[in-house]
Amino acid sequence: MDASLLARPHRDRLDRHGTHFRQAWCATPQCSPARGALWTGLWPHRTGLVANIDAVGAHPLTPKTPSIGRVFRDAGYRTGYFGKWHLTENSQAKGEAFGFDTLDQRSNAEGDDGVARKAAEWIEAQGDQPWLAIVSILQPHDIYHYPDEAKKRREANEPPYPIRKGMPAPKSDETDLKSRPEPQSLFLTQDQGTAVAGWDAQDWRRYRSYYYELIEAADRSLGVVLDALDRAGQTTRTVVAYTSDHGDGQGEHGLPFKGPFQYEELLNIPLTISHAGHLRARVSPALASQVDLLPTLCDMAGVAAPTGVDGVSLRPVLRGERFERQELFAEYHSKQKWANPIRTVRTERWKLNVYLDGGQELYDLKRDPHELRNLSGTDDHSQIEKDLLKRLEAHAKATEDKLWFESEETRGT
Repeated sequence: MDASLLARPHRDRLDRHGTHFRQAWCATPQCSPARGALWTGLWPHRTGLVANIDAVGAHPLTPKTPSIGRVFRDAGYRTGYFGKWHLTENSQAKGEAFGFDTLDQRSNAEGDDGVARKAAEWIEAQGDQPWLAIVSILQPHDIYHYPDEAKKRREANEPPYPIRKGMPAPKSDETDLKSRPEPQSLFLTQDQGTAVAGWDAQDWRRYRSYYYELIEAADRSLGVVLDALDRAGQTTRTVVAYTSDHGDGQGEHGLPFKGPFQYEELLNIPLTISHAGHLRARVSPALASQVDLLPTLCDMAGVAAPTGVDGVSLRPVLRGERFERQELFAEYHSKQKWANPIRTVRTERWKLNVYLDGGQELYDLKRDPHELRNLSGTDDHSQIEKDLLKRLEAHAKATEDKLWFESEETRGT
């Protein structure tokens, strides 16, 4: 994503007083399990929430699993949650069990504007007591509506959606999928990818332009919350973390939305942790994970993180100190009734995707940042692939990823 094409003044406000992690990854590119990882610090296969709550194999997040609301409320904080929930089927009945004094879902009917406004009102009402607010806006998720809008414009002989000046076309198209695991092509021809059948480079530039508009809308919601902090005199007392559950295919390899693929457009998420008056601006190359957010916020607030979390505190990075991490992990399970489990590992340079039902991808992110050439199975890279497989196996063992070991025979290991 080209940040120079975006107008996001409120994100820039955060970046001036905090660390932007340019190599932050989600734990999985699906809404529900990614949010579960954010709020528990655990991998989806450990929470049981491995896919969206209506998808095959997923289980709603249970209140028995320690999560951010209860952790902070038990430490004496007032806790509020505003906006999209997507962790259990009945959010209103579960808010108290998950440690939230306030769980506002009614504002969802007013869109992100209503969510941000309700959160702002709540923040201004807290006074000097310690508090935690989660503001869970929807955008840019409405990219799912764009293919229908484009189709309606064509059928009504209306002008197509405008292309943002300087918006590039994807670096790749669906022809790349010939060397990739089969679920990617099936997604494009038999699942949600059918909505973009026959699109050309100009169609994708319009799709991306629409997506950027949604990101700018999200930035306006962020501004509503930051302005509330200013009015309440809370800005220098408040740690603000800005992130997302996952990314979007953006037309690379001909793929929209999210599905059984683990490209950087999906896995690389925004992550800025800011504290005005206490932190200085940094752009960090550190490998950061979604599961790190809970232990990081606990560390900064002086609150004990739950024992056994998978993430680590990123506070050393915020201080400009040395931070050692050699690899990142991610996983994928299913969408709706279609399961295609994947396990992914990346180092600073290399990335391996293992489809548990068969198939692998290996990419050299240094020489091939757009993931155009699948090097899996090539003689020149066999040792690298073996090393990454060992790292995935060690991760599976350490985190009790039973599905990895159950699939050994299918994968031929």
